[in-house]
Amino acid sequence: MMIDLTPSIDEHSDEPIYVQLYRYIRMEMSEGRITAGAKLPSVRQLAARLGISRTPVALAYDQLQAEGYVRSVPRSGLYAEALLSSGLDEPHKNQPIHNQVTNSREKSEGESKAERLSNPRIDIDFGYGAVDWSRFPAAAWRKQLNKCLQPDDGRLFRYGELAGEPELREQIASYLHRTRGVRCQPDSIVIGAGTYQSLDLVLQLIGENDEPLRIASEEAVNEGVKRLYVRHHADVTPLRLESDGIRTEELYDTSVQAVYVTPSHQFPVGMTLSAPKRIKLLQWASSEGTYIIENDYDGEFRYTGRPIPALQAMDDNGRVAYIGTFSRALTPSFRLSYAVLPPVLLERFKLGRHSYDQLASPLLQQAMGLFMESGGFGSHMRAMRALYQRKRDVLLQSLRESFDIGRQVKLIGENSGLHLLLSFDPGKDSKVSEERLIELAAQAGVRVYPVSKYWHRQEAAPRSTVMLGFGGLSEQEIAVGIKRLGEVWINLL
Repeated sequence: MMIDLTPSIDEHSDEPIYVQLYRYIRMEMSEGRITAGAKLPSVRQLAARLGISRTPVALAYDQLQAEGYVRSVPRSGLYAEALLSSGLDEPHKNQPIHNQVTNSREKSEGESKAERLSNPRIDIDFGYGAVDWSRFPAAAWRKQLNKCLQPDDGRLFRYGELAGEPELREQIASYLHRTRGVRCQPDSIVIGAGTYQSLDLVLQLIGENDEPLRIASEEAVNEGVKRLYVRHHADVTPLRLESDGIRTEELYDTSVQAVYVTPSHQFPVGMTLSAPKRIKLLQWASSEGTYIIENDYDGEFRYTGRPIPALQAMDDNGRVAYIGTFSRALTPSFRLSYAVLPPVLLERFKLGRHSYDQLASPLLQQAMGLFMESGGFGSHMRAMRALYQRKRDVLLQSLRESFDIGRQVKLIGENSGLHLLLSFDPGKDSKVSEERLIELAAQAGVRVYPVSKYWHRQEAAPRSTVMLGFGGLSEQEIAVGIKRLGEVWINLL
């Protein structure tokens, strides 16, 4: 049964509305007024009840879900999770959410190592998909959203254009050229409701006949990409990964229609596709008449050396379909992505050779276009690059203090993006395994993530490597989390 929520919202407070909502629901749960299994109102319902926009409600729900307070049930809604203890007290009101340390965790830091291991609870989560949503420029965003709600001809209250709102496509074309070197016109951009919808469109346009799609792919990919391959009944040829990207010579032994790559920051391994391999990849696509699907999911975040342009920036023959997203730059809850289509695929799109429907809200699209035009997005991106670089630097320094880097553990993919891999040398008789590393980390209240599940061929997957994302953690949480990992992993090394 769905519950009602009646928080007291102070629109004149310095504290953003989404933070007030987050604190209220969190307190209601920790004090037992929202019980395990209770269904929360939908974003639309709660926003209507409180007389506010959906954005702060979505942001608050996103954070609650990221921290494990609620779970999402597909086609059903959000449900309260059972809390392990009543120690999840309300954070100090004046602390930023991303820097909050709950009373329970402060208490656990004073506990002995033995006490903590005997009574584990996850309070530091190195999830790779998390972003620092506490820095979201809510006031600037609300200003642009309010502009979209002013009386006009009602265009934004209709379904919108199939390819997306023209104002946003114009801003994306300009932004991509400035920051990623992408060469495109606004008319070649199709807005999507998330990366997977954009990728689904590209796969439809490439495999437009009734035969199974033949695609080459990096041997390790996101699980959502795998699911799309299954949906399209794709015949997938995995390409081995080397220190500088895919083994391009393997492409000439295939008869595929396209290749899927993440050249700026391979997911999950983290390497960057080298310049010679980029050239070879483009030459192969041109000579074979095939396509390259470039997923540039976090290409904006690079911490060493010069910025590396997108692969599409080197394409002179219309062979690259480029996919990007605003999820890492802003928040996943907006569900805004984009695909830059090469000429042949764009023509197929215009001819309707697909089942694509525009699922991204015209209101959010227009607000995003205004946000970019005003300079607010560029300013936010510069601030987030600096913030994530500081977090990454803290992570590297903490790892150096806890491990013998190069001998005990190898770092992979640390020069860009919002995650890296820790790879341990298992040795002949070592007990180091992915499962054991994750188990010991959990005993210390820290969550790290497996990488083997991303491989197409399980026999090729690493067995002693874990993933650490750092975007959603504070610098203090990063340092504490790595110190704990050093304590519990030391006997394995």
